[in-house]
Amino acid sequence: MRQQTKPFIIERKPSRKPKPDTTKLSIWGRLGNDIAQGLQDQRDMEEAAATGGDDRA
Repeated sequence: MRQQTKPFIIERKPSRKPKPDTTKLSIWGRLGNDIAQGLQDQRDMEEAAATGGDDRA
């Protein structure tokens, strides 16, 4: 058997599996969460205006 001219090198590549502790963000980043919070705030203000803005029971 003939001797190799180049050294034999093994490359270890990192795993492609996502880490379990990382949360996956949407393609829009935090924009979706910001819009949802804004809509919730708007609904809360509309409900308060519909009841006269008085929080008494």
